[in-house]
Amino acid sequence: MAADIKRYVTSLSICQLTKPSQRKPGLMVPIFGPLSRNASGNTYLLVFVDCFSKWIEVCVVREATAQVAAGKFVSEVFARHGAPNYLISDRGSPFVSELFEHVVSTLGSVHRLTTVYHPQTNTTECVNRTLKTAIRAYVGDKHTAWDKYLSQICFALRTAPHESTGLSPCMMLYGRDLDTPLDLITHPSSDGMDEPGVPYPESLRASLQEAHNHARAALDHSHNRQKHYYDLRCRQASYAVGDLVRVKTHPKSDAQSNFAAKLAPLFTGPLCVSQKLGDVNYRLTRLDTGIDAGVFHVVNLQPFHTWDSASSSRPWNCDRMPPVQQIQS
Repeated sequence: MAADIKRYVTSLSICQLTKPSQRKPGLMVPIFGPLSRNASGNTYLLVFVDCFSKWIEVCVVREATAQVAAGKFVSEVFARHGAPNYLISDRGSPFVSELFEHVVSTLGSVHRLTTVYHPQTNTTECVNRTLKTAIRAYVGDKHTAWDKYLSQICFALRTAPHESTGLSPCMMLYGRDLDTPLDLITHPSSDGMDEPGVPYPESLRASLQEAHNHARAALDHSHNRQKHYYDLRCRQASYAVGDLVRVKTHPKSDAQSNFAAKLAPLFTGPLCVSQKLGDVNYRLTRLDTGIDAGVFHVVNLQPFHTWDSASSSRPWNCDRMPPVQQIQS
């Protein structure tokens, strides 16, 4: 009797979609905003981060559109640093547009999109948190003056040693550290002459090579350390083609339509795994229409159980066409 009750409750669609999971989850250009409109009418920040050197470019913009994003990519990144090999962004509407994709590909860069609702794959998300903290510390109650000290904040981030590389972004990019006001006081500048017997170009090349070698070793160590701690709190989750899953929702409250996000279902589904793209990314298909639902990271997936699969650790496989109630997202 107890086993049948547990099996019945486990297979209830409404429970699977509304109750939070007690299990741990399985094993670079966003737009930051909107903020309060400043004196110039700007409300957004467009942030670019070099994954290797950790150098940042921050652009203040009025609108979060594909035209604005593409224009800033050309003027603030390409015109200064050249085209990157890869450009990683989230799936915001400005970045999935044909215009932005055309500009990026024309300049010779490969555009890669992060998985839906998995911003951890985008380095700029960490920078955004740092920017938010720094801006909050400066603005106080004057929320429309958030851009007043933005240049100083960026300078601080560019000259501070990064935890992952152990070097400052400007050292990684220019082969030297920028002098800060404190440096000018404690270390008076030299006469600017090259070291005897060592031409400046060769000295610069050597310092850059040394910095990059050091950074690669530090990044490898940092990645291994982060992976170790992440693996301690995650579980190995794997789904096969045909498995039924439920997907974590990220609803937003809407007062005009009397919709409260806290009362909305936590999951939507069931959906069918149509393609396994790797160890952590899966392409899903809607059961009712057969339409592609997109690519999702494993951290946003949970098994969807039916009566026949409730007693197993594996989700139901849609090849067997389970008689489940369809719930639209």
